[in-house]
Amino acid sequence: MIGNLARPTAVKLVVVAVVLLLAGCSSTPSSGPSEPTSQPTSAQPTADDTAVDDHPGRPHQVGVLVGSSLRDVRRALRGEGLTIDVRRRARCAPGVVLEQSPVPGTKVERGATLHLVVSEAPAAATCIVPPGAAAVRALRDWALGDGPPPAFADRVRLLVANIPARTLSDDEAADRTSWNLPIGYAERRDVRILEALAEAPMRETGVPHYFCPQRGQALPADLLRRLPWSSTLVTRSPRACLEVVAVQVWAGAGGRITDVNILLGTP
Repeated sequence: MIGNLARPTAVKLVVVAVVLLLAGCSSTPSSGPSEPTSQPTSAQPTADDTAVDDHPGRPHQVGVLVGSSLRDVRRALRGEGLTIDVRRRARCAPGVVLEQSPVPGTKVERGATLHLVVSEAPAAATCIVPPGAAAVRALRDWALGDGPPPAFADRVRLLVANIPARTLSDDEAADRTSWNLPIGYAERRDVRILEALAEAPMRETGVPHYFCPQRGQALPADLLRRLPWSSTLVTRSPRACLEVVAVQVWAGAGGRITDVNILLGTP
């Protein structure tokens, strides 16, 4: 269980608290998605993107960029006086950061270069539909009262803003009250995951555009490795920090839900 989560400040942050759907690619439908290696095999450099420095002399702490879109990284870095060096690698869900250097938490001076490996659409490949795509729709149908409980794994982990909050058995997961978490988030007193899924029209997306990321907390390493098996619903494109409601779902064998991550916000 976690306590109150601090509300992010309005300053520009480069720390991305959400890592999102990267559907894996393969040359045949039967093969699963592969993970990025530490050395890109077919990465191609592109032109650097240099930002204007709005804060001369102030060191910048590198955040968690893996899993966010390149567009949002550039937007978040604007005015920080940093340069982005981009290399490309073929993957589904193009435009997503797969690797970064320096690592999160590193402090860099103005003029420093951030090296990113970013996905681009493959020339010819079959993209595997992640089991999380059907699972997140089934979870929302249940939240709306339009369907039975979805299939759950023996253990279902609930996360709030990437932080593990509660683990449910499959029987507990089928009880709606188990999805209400007494955790303060931003200006909310508690987190009600099913209500968040049911309270507004939502759209399914591979990479939600979060340009006001929350400080310091990346997804657990096992979920980062399983990103190709996740799918996300968001209410709308954000217009301000803390405005987004998003629910990210991971599924395993047989499409059974294993993990659910929620990010709540207020205008």
